Amino acid sequence: MAKKIKGENRSIALSKSQCLLGLQCPKALWLARHREDIAAPTSPSAQMLFDQGHAVGQLAWKLFPGGRLILPRSTGMEEALQLTQQAVQDGVSVIYEGAALYNDVFIRADILVRLKEKSWELIEVKSATEVQDVFLQDAALQRYVLEGAGFNICRVGILLINNHYIRQGEIDVQKFFTLQDVTNETAALISQIEAQTKSLKEVASSKKMPQVKIGRQCENPYPCSFYGYCWKEVPEGSIYELTRLSEKKLGDLQARKILTLCDIPDGFKLSPSQKLQVQAAKTKQPHLERQAIKKLIAELNYPIYFLDFETLGPAIPLYDGMKPYQALPFQASLHIQDYPGGDIKHLEYLGDGRSDPRPGLVQFLCKNIGPKGSVIAYNKSFEARCLNDLADAFPKEAKCLIGIKDRLWDLDDPFQRGFYVHPQFHGSWSIKAVLPVIAPELSYEDLTIRGGTEAQVAYLEMMRPDVSSEKKAQIAADLHKYCGRDTFGMVKILEFLRCAVNDSTLMKL
Repeated sequence: MAKKIKGENRSIALSKSQCLLGLQCPKALWLARHREDIAAPTSPSAQMLFDQGHAVGQLAWKLFPGGRLILPRSTGMEEALQLTQQAVQDGVSVIYEGAALYNDVFIRADILVRLKEKSWELIEVKSATEVQDVFLQDAALQRYVLEGAGFNICRVGILLINNHYIRQGEIDVQKFFTLQDVTNETAALISQIEAQTKSLKEVASSKKMPQVKIGRQCENPYPCSFYGYCWKEVPEGSIYELTRLSEKKLGDLQARKILTLCDIPDGFKLSPSQKLQVQAAKTKQPHLERQAIKKLIAELNYPIYFLDFETLGPAIPLYDGMKPYQALPFQASLHIQDYPGGDIKHLEYLGDGRSDPRPGLVQFLCKNIGPKGSVIAYNKSFEARCLNDLADAFPKEAKCLIGIKDRLWDLDDPFQRGFYVHPQFHGSWSIKAVLPVIAPELSYEDLTIRGGTEAQVAYLEMMRPDVSSEKKAQIAADLHKYCGRDTFGMVKILEFLRCAVNDSTLMKL
């Protein structure tokens, strides 16, 4: 096993992750091999996903107990290869993180299960609920290397998370995971791999960086750590900001060497929302549909409640009654206005990081949101889903929670539906794009926590048993500021829309 073949040069071996990176973008592979110094550091949000994947991987070991771990992935290649070979020779039935090298490609397999004396099953663990193309490519590459290194791979499976699983007590790994056989799919892909790896090795060893146009591959299937380097020359108002831009339309614009929205010719085929965006960019004036916005605002009834949740979406459910990736609300901010022009009152709730935050949050909502009046959310489908889940989990409060859900009013409608389009929104209608334009004093730049993913990372840190009380208090204060900014920002956005439909001076930039 892990035998050295003629012509193999271990010093230039490509890792599995580098191969997959190269298949996504050859330029990214070259940069990873030659200019790793310019890669963006791993963000806290990315680290959160890595940690989650690692936790799912370790949980999967319980399905195949009694295996031998080939040390952490940080182990050097030579040592990992030797330890894997020793495990095979010792007759170990299950190997975790087994290593193999073939044709200058090095891999670590999540789980290898001995089927018979000389045959094995390869199992790739993914913290996802369905098979994706990149997973098949990943598994096929591993199979290619393992077979080349001497393993007889008779079966290949991708271990996924069962999204119908509901936690009750300890995680039942037999029900939590679902194994999908991809033996035939990986066999079909193997014929392509030798040519692909040859091409990737040529890219990695070349002194010249390949020229690749920026595009969808910069973020799909995975965000690239060289994004900032490759996109640094792209100006504001570029074609890449065009909302719902298809691959074909992007290719057409690139072929014509069109870089900015202002350069798009009048005859170019665009959707209605894209036309509005280009019009705003060219005229440097916002597009406003007063009557449409007036009609939306007329639906509101007082008292008005501005509501925002912060949630976790853990792959491994934290509490009974929850499914994998189900949103777990741990924080709520509420701004309340009892009548037009009335004072704004702010209330908030934050879990303690030690126990299930949902019971306290449900009490907070039912105590402070009355039976009448509109409940304003930004992208209300998310809050509606959270409220439905809470109603299912807490049937005694279901009437209150469903009553809140039924009165939701979506503040992003005027922007998503193109009733107000501003060139400085840059093709987005998220509150992070809209609020700093409408109320510059309320941008998120002065906050420690500036986005939902950062809020998740912060609350996960609050949940750690070893976090100090001082640190916990600081995290709580930062979370209060962030979530409160969202709902107060919603107050200001509604005020702006009310004024905009009546005051033409607000049309000027």
